[in-house]
Order: sequence, then structure tokens, then C-alpha cells
Amino acid sequence: MRVITPDLLVAAVTELSRGTKLIRLKDVLAWCDWNGVDAQGDGLRNQALWEAERAEAQGQRRLLKFKSGECKQSRLGWALIAHGAKARELATELRWCEQLWNGMDWEWMGGIAPVPERRPNRVRDVEQAPASP
Repeated sequence: MRVITPDLLVAAVTELSRGTKLIRLKDVLAWCDWNGVDAQGDGLRNQALWEAERAEAQGQRRLLKFKSGECKQSRLGWALIAHGAKARELATELRWCEQLWNGMDWEWMGGIAPVPERRPNRVRDVEQAPASP
């Protein structure tokens, strides 16, 4: 099985862009499984994918990166630069923000990370409801 490279990451995003212009991490991972590409590598979870993403950002810069927040559990996606306007529109609808590579690390475009909206929680909502007289 071949390990993912920057070119394979761009190929995945390109192929998946036929349907939507903002491609989610889970769709890239499914593409990797379907095409016999190892996103894991020998390192930590999806280490090869993160290395391919970083190499792409340091090299040819063919992709835009979007995230829903700062934590590891945040949703993540990419778009081809050619699809930037549509991808940014979709990201705004999802309340995701674009990240830019500064040569050392990923920075939030505009300097501020998005704050994910809390999901409704029946137990929390009942506890916070005012007591009835």
C-alpha cells in the first residue's frame, strides 16, 4: 500500500471536488481507503496525511485549509485554490474558518479561531431552566 503524498492529497481533493467544493477530512480518508492509500503511515493517527498536508503547504500550495475550531476534534476540510470562492462560502455556512501556513505553523485567517456552537443538551437545558414556583 502506498503512503499518502502531497500529490495524492491534491488528487483526492480534486476527484472529490466534482460533487462539492469543500472536501471534508472524512471524505479524504474514505478516498484513501478506496484507492489503497495509507493515510496513517508509521507514526501517530493519520501522521502521513498531516505530513503530506504540511509538505503541500510548504511547496506548491494548491489547497486551501478550513477548520471548525482549535481542538483536535474540530472538523477539517480542504479545497482547491481554483474553487476558493465557493469553498469559502460553504465554510461560512458551516461556521468554519480558513487557515494559512506561515512557514512554521497554521494561522487563522483574520487571527481568530471559530468558536463551535454548542449542541443542545437536554440534561444541561433542564438543569439551567428556572425553577417553577
